[in-house]
Amino acid sequence: MALPQRMTMARPMPLGGPLGGPFSGLGTGVRQERFQLPAQGASVAAARRRVRSRVPVWGFCEDTCDAAELVMSELFTNALVHTGSEQILCVLRAEEPRTLYVEVADQGGGSAGPAPRQAGAEDEGGRGLALVRAMAAAWGDRPGLNGGRVVWAQLSAAL
Repeated sequence: MALPQRMTMARPMPLGGPLGGPFSGLGTGVRQERFQLPAQGASVAAARRRVRSRVPVWGFCEDTCDAAELVMSELFTNALVHTGSEQILCVLRAEEPRTLYVEVADQGGGSAGPAPRQAGAEDEGGRGLALVRAMAAAWGDRPGLNGGRVVWAQLSAAL
């Protein structure tokens, strides 16, 4: 099974602006939630809780909820560790037919973009993007506002 590849700017900007607006300009069948958290370790768990509280309400199965929670955790952690952000913006967007996007926007100060790496057996980190690749149908990044980056993952749920 081939793993999904990274696609820079591979999908259109979200509806409602560069990071979407809370339900602004959204068409039928599209649900969205945005939230911003401080760039602190405790915020990773808060981001996971937001996913866990919203995604099931939108009708996604437990497997998709688990995948979205893991992807959010990994993308948020990368923004926390690899950028100089003070705040991290997260977007969850569900589109028909059964597609869920997880997006994390940092404020910049890091490298040009995420780069998967091969973690050694003894490494404590370096597996986050490999996990995202394994869980997502597609993933990528694009320039964000004010010099930051948006890293996104597309999850497809079985009907």
